[in-house]
Amino acid sequence: MRRILFNFIAAAICSSAFITGCTTETKDNVHYVNLSQVACSFLGEGNSPLAVDVKASPAQWTATPGATWVKIERTDERTLTITVDDNGTGAERNTTITIEAGQASQQIRVNQLPLDSEFARYRRLETFQMGAVMSPSGRYMGGFTASIAPDDSWQYSPTIVDTETDEVYEFGPFPESLYYLHQTMAITDQGLLFISDGYNGGQIAIDTSGEIFIPEAPAGYRFRPEIQATSADGKYWVGFAQNESGSNGGLTHPLLWIDGVPHELPMLDLNYRDEEIWVGVMARGISADGSIIYGTSWENSDFGMLYWVNNGENTAKPRWVGEDVREVTEITMQMGDGTEYKTHKVYGCICTAELTKISPSGKWIATTYRTEEPNEGGMSFSITQTPAFYNTETETTIIVDEYSDSTGMYVTDDGIAFIGIGTLGVSSAVVYDLNTRTSLGSMADWVYDTYGIIIPESGFISYVSPDGKHVHGSMPMASAGGVTYVSWYIVPPIAK
Repeated sequence: MRRILFNFIAAAICSSAFITGCTTETKDNVHYVNLSQVACSFLGEGNSPLAVDVKASPAQWTATPGATWVKIERTDERTLTITVDDNGTGAERNTTITIEAGQASQQIRVNQLPLDSEFARYRRLETFQMGAVMSPSGRYMGGFTASIAPDDSWQYSPTIVDTETDEVYEFGPFPESLYYLHQTMAITDQGLLFISDGYNGGQIAIDTSGEIFIPEAPAGYRFRPEIQATSADGKYWVGFAQNESGSNGGLTHPLLWIDGVPHELPMLDLNYRDEEIWVGVMARGISADGSIIYGTSWENSDFGMLYWVNNGENTAKPRWVGEDVREVTEITMQMGDGTEYKTHKVYGCICTAELTKISPSGKWIATTYRTEEPNEGGMSFSITQTPAFYNTETETTIIVDEYSDSTGMYVTDDGIAFIGIGTLGVSSAVVYDLNTRTSLGSMADWVYDTYGIIIPESGFISYVSPDGKHVHGSMPMASAGGVTYVSWYIVPPIAK
């Protein structure tokens, strides 16, 4: 099934296709409230009424809004119509509507954005599972929502947002037995969305018409591939898969798709510690113009960062990001039983699974400079991590010593760097000018200064489009399962 929704935020965003409220049983009957959706968001102004289907027992249900700016009307026995006043407060606001039937109750969460700035629009994608991705030019956002099927299994709806029009393409829902959608990875400027399938392996790729195909690796590969990023023109995709044949049989191998056809990218002869490769290498990201690809080794905690200059099928071997500051020293370590063995300590640049660490032209790569020293007894390492940014044109690295135990998140072509405070579970970020070596303040300060929009202080920016008009970020939010990260984006106003 294919639905096209207009005025994305103005139309309510479903958290579930069918939600059962609090249910109690009496001698006479079962009391329940079933709602077609339990969360909705509205624009700051110009919203249309929203109808919510209500199934309840007893049938005489009531609804109570939690704020005066929300208006409700029971328009028939099973329909609750919601309208909201224009939001002139200058800030986002939220409340709930409580629906009660006998001893049963359920709530609808209502969120409303502030009035749009004349310079930009700010949107949050709270219903997207596992965050969202932005296409290289910022034209599309992609992700998926999850809901409960009638048999209590999960079902998933791939969703594409056209940021130029606020039009939303939502497909499915697809049962988990068909596509067990796990993580959104990439979307092209042509609207082709890649989402990993956690059960079947590999990914599905779906476009704005709803057409689906399964990306394939080269012949002889053991598993389906994982596509991680694409160039702006859609010509190049990068990712990885595990192969079965050749000199690197069984290793995870970096891949480059050219017009949809997969090719192997070359690997280095030795791994991050200048030792034999035994797990492999993954291609993680590509510049918007397709000129530079970056990736990681992945052997225990040895996720060294490397990059390729993209020459299509003739791409040469990669080089380590931050070669100018990289040091490898042979040392002696001990195992738990006291047995000694030779290995290498490394001062070098690392990257985990982040997919947007490179500037649009490939001039800059955001990274983390890690040093390690054997602890007393020689059984483990003491590690320091500092944000760093590598210039592929000058082949030099800037290590930002002012921020210890932090990481380089993203960087623009003109050297505006985004630094995540912390190395695991980043919850805040600062902006740094690599040209002047000065701080530009917090992420929220920079967004306000640049776009005139107030955003929460928490979270980080992961991507800025080549024209600087589209921004993608994430913010932590508490949930029943702990802390989750919600994606948000800033884009230009809709053309009138």
